[in-house]
Amino acid sequence: MYDIAIIGLGPAGCEIAQIAIKNNLKVIAFEQAEIGGTCLNQGCIPTKAILHCADELNKLNNCSKIALSCDNIKFDWENVLKRKTDIVAKFNKALDLGLNKKIDIIKSQAELLLTNNEIIINAQDNIYQAKNIIIATGSKAKELKGLEFNQDNIISSDDLLNLKELPKSVTIIGSGAIGLEWGYILKSFNADVTLVEKMPSLAPQFDIDIQKRIERILKTNNIKYYKDDFVTSYKNNIVKLNSNHEFKSEKILVAVGRTPVLPKLSTNEGHCLEIKINDDLTTNFDNLFTAGDAKNGVMLAHSAQYDAKIIMNKILKDKTLPLKNIPSVIYIKPEIASIGLKEQDIKGDNSYIIKKATVTSIAKSWCDECADGFVKVIIKDNLIKGAHIVSNSASILISIFNILIEQKIPTDEIENFIFPHPCLSELVLEVLK
Repeated sequence: MYDIAIIGLGPAGCEIAQIAIKNNLKVIAFEQAEIGGTCLNQGCIPTKAILHCADELNKLNNCSKIALSCDNIKFDWENVLKRKTDIVAKFNKALDLGLNKKIDIIKSQAELLLTNNEIIINAQDNIYQAKNIIIATGSKAKELKGLEFNQDNIISSDDLLNLKELPKSVTIIGSGAIGLEWGYILKSFNADVTLVEKMPSLAPQFDIDIQKRIERILKTNNIKYYKDDFVTSYKNNIVKLNSNHEFKSEKILVAVGRTPVLPKLSTNEGHCLEIKINDDLTTNFDNLFTAGDAKNGVMLAHSAQYDAKIIMNKILKDKTLPLKNIPSVIYIKPEIASIGLKEQDIKGDNSYIIKKATVTSIAKSWCDECADGFVKVIIKDNLIKGAHIVSNSASILISIFNILIEQKIPTDEIENFIFPHPCLSELVLEVLK
């Protein structure tokens, strides 16, 4: 009998394991693939490793803007992929060393079986029991009907990570973080990129001003896009849109989000049972929890890690941590970051105040050749309720606003904070003037 059983060792599962280890709990985990989950192996980390190469290539190609000259700039895609693989392997090893010998790890798929009103785990024809079971099985790329993945010319972001040769042209369906980041990467490596978004706005989950700025960024980078449109057919490398536009495309990247993966739960008689997930991450079965992408909520690694803390706090202290604002980032150039209320959330409510500042107002942005962008905050009762950033280092700046929001620090106190000069963090003060 174990104290904790974890199905899936992604960001949520690994965080749960670490907390359990610190509390001297007996833990078993089941992982059929590599430790680290989607984020480490197919998502955040490998993508950012490749994106960094794209950034450096863009800097070299544009070095004349800072009075430098570079000739014969080339890239080696094979070595770009090797660097990505080496980074992932480094963190795989670190996670393995951090957990191995401290918990029992079964390298296998796990299924749940309800017997005598108790859930047990079946893996490799062996039965395991635990006082608490956490499902952290992650997600997989969502498919579109008629455009199912074939690992050839209709691909997912997982497939892109291992392409031996870069395509000359790609159509990306979806303008969320995955679609926009891969659009930026592929364009940086000289591919012809077209982005198709079914909604009336690009990046529809973000603030309206960010949506507008993304259009400008795409135009600056010569990335074609279609809004309020969708692919009706794809044959012989010809993409046809609902708007009657047609164009050639070597590949289609379907980036319309991800769908949860849940383990099978059945009875002794072989009947499949539904797992219903509650707001506090409990389920319709006692001592069965769901965390991370599997819960079908915000699918971000840092959100999954906070889910782990909520669950373990409930198990250890019988108390649920409060829900918090989750920051979102798109790692293009300039970076996009957002947290809390958006302008469209408060439409018609005059009790809110909106303030904006342009990145051009900060001297460091001109020194670093990154003066494009803005910071926008939404304020009510002298407290920041939302922040939206387009800027270099937006992923860092949003963390400052996260603390200001969660700690409920009044804006008139923030105005007296001291930030180093010159620095992009001065935008925090600039936007409150």
